[in-house]
Amino acid sequence: MNNHALPVKSFRSARWMFIPLLLLLFSGCRKQAETDTARSGRMVVSVDRQLKEIAGIEAGMFSRYYADAHLEIAPCAPAGTLGRLLDKSARAALISGDFDAAEDTLFHGMKQQLRKEPVALDAIICITGTHNGREHLSVKDIGDLFYGNSKGVQAFVLKDDYRLISVFSARTGRKKTGMRAWSCSSIDDLLQRVSSSDNSYALLFRSSLESAREAGSDTKNVKILPVSENVADAVPILPERDAVFENRYPLVATVYYVYYPGDALATGFGSWISSSGQKAMERSTYVPYRLTQRTIILK
Repeated sequence: MNNHALPVKSFRSARWMFIPLLLLLFSGCRKQAETDTARSGRMVVSVDRQLKEIAGIEAGMFSRYYADAHLEIAPCAPAGTLGRLLDKSARAALISGDFDAAEDTLFHGMKQQLRKEPVALDAIICITGTHNGREHLSVKDIGDLFYGNSKGVQAFVLKDDYRLISVFSARTGRKKTGMRAWSCSSIDDLLQRVSSSDNSYALLFRSSLESAREAGSDTKNVKILPVSENVADAVPILPERDAVFENRYPLVATVYYVYYPGDALATGFGSWISSSGQKAMERSTYVPYRLTQRTIILK
C-alpha cells in the first residue's frame, strides 16, 4: 500500500476536535448585521466538502432571486463543518447525516440550540470491481467487510469522509474507531484501487460516485452492489432515486441544513432550500427531501 492510503483508525482523532469547542458552549451565535433580513445581507455557509457543488447552485439561485443576498460557500472536511458554526466563522452549515453522539452532547448543552432542517437524501453505497462475483450484500455483510471480519478483503473509503463513517457506524451499531479500511486521497484513487482487484470494496456516498462520473472519472470497471436488510428473505435493492426517496434502500442518509434560529438570513436561505430549492436537488445527484409541486394547465 502506498503513502496515499491510511488506515481509517486514524479517524478516531477526529472526535477530539470538539473538546476545544466546549469553551464556546455558553457563547451566543454570531451576531448578524443589523441590516440583514431573510432576503438580504452577507453570510458564510460551511458545507461538507462533497456538498460544495449543490450548495453553490442553491446559493447562486437564491442570490439571483434576491440580489441583496450574498452567500459565500466554505467547503470543509466533514469533521470540521459544524465547528465553523461554533467558532462563529459561519452562520449556517450543510452536512450529510445526523449529528453523532459527541456532537449531540455538545450541542445539547448550548444556550442557543441549533436547528437542523432536512433538505435532501443521499445513499451510502458499496462498490466493487466488475469482475467480482458477488452480486449483492446485506447491511451486515458490508459491516463485516469494513470492520475486519472478512479475510482477504481490501476495503476503502475516501479520506476525511468522517460523516459517512459516522452514519454507517450508527446504522450498523458499531464504533467508528473499529472500522478497518484504507482511506484514499481522491475518488479517482479509490476507483482505481477497487477496479484493479477482484476482492476490493469501497464505501462512499452515491452522490460522490455520480459526481465523479459526471466529471469524467472512469467508472466503467466498478459496479454498485444491491443491498438488503438483515432479515430473512429481504430483497437486495439498488440505490435508485425512487428507492432512496421511499426509504426502501437500507442505507439512506439525510442531508441537513443547520443554523441558529433567529438569524434572519440563515433562516431565509434555509426556507429557500426547503421549498423552491428542492427543484435544484431534483436535478442534481441528490434526491429532494420533498416532492416539488408542478402545475399542469389543461386547455
